[in-house]
Amino acid sequence: MPAVHVEKSSNGLATSINGDTKEYSALQADDESRFSIFRRLVPIVADDTVTYLNASFAPPSNLVVHDAICQYSSEALRHPSPKPRWQEAVEETRELVAKYINADSSAIAFTRDTTEALGSFIQGIRFQPGDNVVILDTEHPNHAYAWMSLRQAGLEVRQVPTIAEAERTGKVVAANAATFAPYVDRRTRAIGLSSVMFHSGQWNDIADICTAYRPKGIHIVADVTQQVGFARIDVRSLGVSAAAFSLHKGLNCPTGLAVLYVDTDVICEMDPIPPIVGYGAVSNARSDLLVPADPIVYHPTARRYEHLNLSLIAVAAAKAFLKFYLEVMGPEAVERHLYALGDALYQECKGLGIGIVGPKNRKEHAPHLYILDLHNTGWVEHLKDAGIIVTPYRLGIRVSFGFYNNFEDVKKLSLAVRAGLDAGIPTTGRNM
Repeated sequence: MPAVHVEKSSNGLATSINGDTKEYSALQADDESRFSIFRRLVPIVADDTVTYLNASFAPPSNLVVHDAICQYSSEALRHPSPKPRWQEAVEETRELVAKYINADSSAIAFTRDTTEALGSFIQGIRFQPGDNVVILDTEHPNHAYAWMSLRQAGLEVRQVPTIAEAERTGKVVAANAATFAPYVDRRTRAIGLSSVMFHSGQWNDIADICTAYRPKGIHIVADVTQQVGFARIDVRSLGVSAAAFSLHKGLNCPTGLAVLYVDTDVICEMDPIPPIVGYGAVSNARSDLLVPADPIVYHPTARRYEHLNLSLIAVAAAKAFLKFYLEVMGPEAVERHLYALGDALYQECKGLGIGIVGPKNRKEHAPHLYILDLHNTGWVEHLKDAGIIVTPYRLGIRVSFGFYNNFEDVKKLSLAVRAGLDAGIPTTGRNM
């Protein structure tokens, strides 16, 4: 298996792939040439037999992650006591996550997935029967159901009706503070939403929503899974009460590891009891593992939501890829690269007469996720036969780019769509 090494060199960054060292400067090399190198780290696309346009579902793995998993496995086989070193890697990974999202590392807890992260925080919000939370009617089910499960305890879940308006106008728009204004009142305890919507690519204005409603004591709970790894993110600037994200999409890691960020001031204000409590949540736990009858004192930070035994193999992968993402590729460069692919896709679709659903300006549209206005069920099989991997959704066919995609992938998609049109596949028809 080829070795992959990422390190700093005296005159820039060096990446060794298949034994060939490519040196480049982030200030001198253009994004296209740099990302053509990075593409070689993803075997399933490197040989150009598969056009993988499904990063929002799950990206193909890469040699950075593969190497980290192999090293973990080797340590498990040959080291008499590897766990302490793996536990050190947890804290190193926590620091990398904190650096990326601009948070203090103590405000970060690792969880199994985004569902667990969101649910852990949501279950700790105190409310009285008759209080309400506001979400969009298109919110991801893993987020929406976390709120709806509290209805039996008296929480009203208000869904902003965006679907009917989008069908009436033919436009999908990003949400901002004004979107929620008609549904927020003195009994609103929280607003929950995704920063980037999985079904449309709309990039909601979380900062505007936080500015309007956090001063009123309303928590803003954000699922940022479709933003992390695809774009820059600054949770302090956004001003959220809490944010959750998985590492298996934009950060290219195996499933089984996610992050819950909670503003430490919110922890101090709420003093929430975690829904699941173990040794890792308790700050006055004894080192001899005896449990006296003393009152439990939870960690004064997001650490109270963390379990002691994480997926350490997923942590190893996350540490390796985060270092590569932050120190070699760079979040800004990845974002530019993905937007450039999106611009190329817009041009190709314009030539084909195919629409792309959602806002057109970059402030309101994610860099990586685009919905082609194709609805006939024949398109799924047609693209699959052409070796193109996408996902069908209610609004059309979702095309989602990763760092490994290039302009040739966009052209292959365009040619396949042209062939489908020439073969008589309708753009409309039975929804998928």
